Amino acid sequence: MSPDKKKLRSKVSENKKARIVLRTLTYVISVLIVLVFLLAFVPGFKYWSWEFFSQFPKNQMTDGGIFPAILGSVLLTAVSLVVAVPLGVLLGIVLSEYNLTYIKFAVTVLSGVPSIVYGLFGLGLFCITMNMRTSILAGALTLSLMVLPVISSSVYEVMQSIPRELREAAYALGARKSEVIFDMLVPSVRNSILTVSFVSAGRVIGETAPLILTAAVFYSPQLPRNLLSPVMTLPTHVYYLAAAYGSKARWMAEGTSSVLILFVILVYTIAFMFRREKK
Repeated sequence: MSPDKKKLRSKVSENKKARIVLRTLTYVISVLIVLVFLLAFVPGFKYWSWEFFSQFPKNQMTDGGIFPAILGSVLLTAVSLVVAVPLGVLLGIVLSEYNLTYIKFAVTVLSGVPSIVYGLFGLGLFCITMNMRTSILAGALTLSLMVLPVISSSVYEVMQSIPRELREAAYALGARKSEVIFDMLVPSVRNSILTVSFVSAGRVIGETAPLILTAAVFYSPQLPRNLLSPVMTLPTHVYYLAAAYGSKARWMAEGTSSVLILFVILVYTIAFMFRREKK
């Protein structure tokens, strides 16, 4: 056998081994992720009932339900996405179609900032300086700032994946830049933008640290009346129950965790559906 054939056979063998190792690691990691989800989801599932979803907590969190926390999480997620998605998409388009290197660098740096830092920033700017106090609006604006770099960076990458020849062909036909962007490029990546939006929703609904500082309260005897009212949320409710109530309220913490996981699974499932439709 010639040296070239030996070298080629050795290379093919190495590639097969690498594929086997990577595939095994993928299966192991997938099984571990599923186990983590099951261990967090199954223990709380047995506490689900109509009362659990529709009532306020009672008797120092040892009875009742989590309706205010569910409503608070839904409100915060909706308001923060209403603010963050349009701004993030617009920023991603601008970064893609205009050469703004320094802003792109700043957005990349901001996407790596820990969420507690955003919480401290939101506490200082929205709650204290702008006098929003602990409220839905202050929490939603803080979460919007937190996911804005993530959305804009993702939209930037999606826009960059569009072949350059499409832009050049449109310009050659006399189209203006705004027509190329909004009539041709953005519609072609619509599903990718929706996927990014739902992935951001999954991150927002599970955040805890920024909300402890800007929006969430330990317990609220009434539902929020407007955007300047404080709220209970699912992740902060789990945190408070674990930190302050111990074993007496453990069942409620487990039930709340399972509901939170259900929300996250639903949101990411919708994002995955848009991603598959894109393909």
